[in-house]
Amino acid sequence: MITAYIDFKSLDCFLALDPILRLAEDCRVNVSWQPFRTKERALPTQVASESVTQSHHHVRTESERHLQRHYADIRGLNIDPSRAQVDTSAALRWLAGLEGDSSLFVKRAFSAHWIDQTDINDSAVLQELTADCGLSIRQEAIDLDSLESQAVARGLFDAPTFFIEEHMFMGRAHIPLMRQLLTDMDCH
Repeated sequence: MITAYIDFKSLDCFLALDPILRLAEDCRVNVSWQPFRTKERALPTQVASESVTQSHHHVRTESERHLQRHYADIRGLNIDPSRAQVDTSAALRWLAGLEGDSSLFVKRAFSAHWIDQTDINDSAVLQELTADCGLSIRQEAIDLDSLESQAVARGLFDAPTFFIEEHMFMGRAHIPLMRQLLTDMDCH
């Protein structure tokens, strides 16, 4: 099994979605989708001066955004980068309450957020997605803070992050290593 920690507002998570689903299908393993709210990265530790620190932060952020747009373009995804600023906590809480294989729900929720620019925090939208995917939702309250504290205790600090057994893989760049691990485990 692959445990995948995601945030719907994260473009990196959206870009990792299809490769992870393809990996899971190829290796005949399930994916357990877990919520993890991404946060704006703190400024790097001040070096020579505040202007150098600010410049470093700006260059790093722009480089990450450029790379994300590049990979989105390669995949033919017309995305609005401002969607990364939309809080998706209600949708993540909903995800945590789903029963069954939520892969189709995750795929459709990402598409609704990034491509259709739908408010995936709207309970009517979430109910429709859930019904369309043939899933049900537990009625108990989901404590997202508690789930994230447990994830942090496992070593998480950002999403996407994946686990195969006790092996942690941070970011989509590690999907080839995950494939190798699953292949070595005879999961193909």
